[in-house]
Amino acid sequence: MKIVKIAAALKRLKKISDEIRYLSCFEQEQFTGGLIAFKPAKKANPKQISHDNQDVICQVLQGSGRLKIDGRRIRLVPGTLCHIPKRTPHDFSAVRSGELVLFYLLIKT
Repeated sequence: MKIVKIAAALKRLKKISDEIRYLSCFEQEQFTGGLIAFKPAKKANPKQISHDNQDVICQVLQGSGRLKIDGRRIRLVPGTLCHIPKRTPHDFSAVRSGELVLFYLLIKT
């Protein structure tokens, strides 16, 4: 068993780009989970990612933004849950007024 206090974990996020910070909180054979935060991008980045053998489950914890998936833009606000099937191109972005923070699970399927 592992307990993660979100407020403390948010202070330990690691920068992976000017826009994205994250922290892995759970790592098991069948899934990984953690926190990821997106700052508003200075310019649009049309690049989407996909996961070949993992579904994504995420919940918006703080801020607001959007999920671009299947040609749609879905508004994200705290409390929103998302399921993204494996091999589905997608990207997240924060709105201009603040950071978008998600709890995510990558589940091997």
